[in-house]
Amino acid sequence: MVVHSSVGGPNARIRLVNPFASSDVRVDHATIAVQASGATPAGPPVDLRFGGGLQTVIPHGGEVYSDDASGFTVPADRNLIVSIHLPDAVSSPAYHAYALTSSYAAADGADHAADQGPGAFTTAFDHWAYLGGIDVTAAPGGGTIVALGDSQTDGGATTKDANRRWVNDYARTLLAQGSPLGVVDMGISGNSLTADAPDTDAAHGVSAKNRFERDVLHQPGVRSVILYEGINDIAYGGASDSTIEAAIHDLAGRAHGAGLSFTAATIPPFGGHPTYTPAKDQVRACVNAYLRATADVDRVVDFDQATRDPLAPEQLFAGYYNPANDHLHLNDNGNQVLADTVLTPPAPAGVTLNFAQTVAGDFTGSGRSDLIAVDSTGTLYRWPGHGDGTFGAPVKLTAGWTFTQTTAADFTSDGIADLVAKDATGTLYLWSGNRSGTFSLPVRLTGGWNFTQTTAADFTSDGIADLVAKDATGTLYLWSGNRSGTFSLPVRLTGGWNFTQTTAADFTGDGIADLVARDDTTGTLYHWAGHGDGTFGGRAALLTGWGPDSQTTASTFRGTGRADLIARDDTTGELREWDNTGGAAFSRPLRITAGW
Repeated sequence: MVVHSSVGGPNARIRLVNPFASSDVRVDHATIAVQASGATPAGPPVDLRFGGGLQTVIPHGGEVYSDDASGFTVPADRNLIVSIHLPDAVSSPAYHAYALTSSYAAADGADHAADQGPGAFTTAFDHWAYLGGIDVTAAPGGGTIVALGDSQTDGGATTKDANRRWVNDYARTLLAQGSPLGVVDMGISGNSLTADAPDTDAAHGVSAKNRFERDVLHQPGVRSVILYEGINDIAYGGASDSTIEAAIHDLAGRAHGAGLSFTAATIPPFGGHPTYTPAKDQVRACVNAYLRATADVDRVVDFDQATRDPLAPEQLFAGYYNPANDHLHLNDNGNQVLADTVLTPPAPAGVTLNFAQTVAGDFTGSGRSDLIAVDSTGTLYRWPGHGDGTFGAPVKLTAGWTFTQTTAADFTSDGIADLVAKDATGTLYLWSGNRSGTFSLPVRLTGGWNFTQTTAADFTSDGIADLVAKDATGTLYLWSGNRSGTFSLPVRLTGGWNFTQTTAADFTGDGIADLVARDDTTGTLYHWAGHGDGTFGGRAALLTGWGPDSQTTASTFRGTGRADLIARDDTTGELREWDNTGGAAFSRPLRITAGW
């Protein structure tokens, strides 16, 4: 069976469990190894002993621990292979159904626990059986954090075999901070906070209240617990807010009585899920209000606030769940957001910034805004917009994009965004957009384009995009667009343009293009409202803390008629989106992707 470590250490032991069977289970060989891939260990598996011997019996209704694995050092954040050979047929095995991990079985009944190759393991399966946990000897100051929850903690809609659960991501942040604490995932898919699962759904387990002693208090070295549970009580169980709140109060008291700290997570929205009703959502809101106000818990992590759609707070932001799923279970991106909410990761060292010249526009005439950017090899890509603030997989447009000052707007007044960029000689070109998301051959616009901060939009309200750029003296100019894709002579707008990240769009929803730009000294992003005649009002602070952000672009990514913002955090490489909530006010940043 393949399992994942959180923290590393010089010794390890396994715990085998047999809680449901009416008879004992014999084990005549067990081993542990680091996984290379699939069923292949990275080195010879190490024998596990039980009281000095290779064999053991897991008593019915009980459990058994191995001795420490002699000579086996557990690496942090790695997959391990635990193999057990059962010489007898078994019934009612203890298993964890939603492992999101491929494990492997040998069908011939022989002992292959010490095999160094995958040949005998011909059958893949997606659960864990009899293995209750792996304990790792902690470094000084170490201990265990227990994540107690349901399917959202068990893995949600994360990628199989990728270990992208929020618990895994949180453990990686602890490692990055040098913490010796390990994290154990006690999430069970379908689990309830207040009610045991019926026999027909036994894999969903007894309630969190009834398994708290077993799954939390009995964990070796436990120091704290994070509770993230309650949606199944609301969505399927019809529980009241007072019932859920009483259960949280009870668990917090039991944790404190055992000397543990107790953290609780608010419950994210589930609008769009088949079980959703406004009445159930009101129960969720009441539970979340209780958590934000109560002194029962030591800390609240606000998963609701972190994941909800700023424009529709009763549902998740679309980037945090997969398009075909149930609007409840979070994907890899959403789980990373949860982990970052629990603990902000340190800025990674040596971040690779992969894309540049990020621009946005409707390049297909679909009414949805796409992204375009160039990678380090000079390949230009387009990411189709979905209209909900998310984007599809990249589509290659062309290689050899050696141009700079790339900007996008509809320069030909055909409803399709075009591209403008300059080459190394300072010649400015226009690529007219086709409805297919591709572009015509370049047309020369002008030479001597010795300008920077080039951006474009319809600043004169004539339905044709204009250009704005600044010269080396800091003077900002406007070139009014003509319907033929050409431009009038420049008009001076202002001097002293000591700003960067200059971007244009309609941020107020009045149909008139505005400017935004960053003051590099303060990291403040400012807004200049357009008048519709090629002039602008005075600047107004829009957002602070924009210092680490680059690749700023804007468009109506949410289809509201108001421009939203997208930018990359250069300290992490994450691309983020700020949704326009009206009046040029913006939401918290929403994580779109890493590795930009």
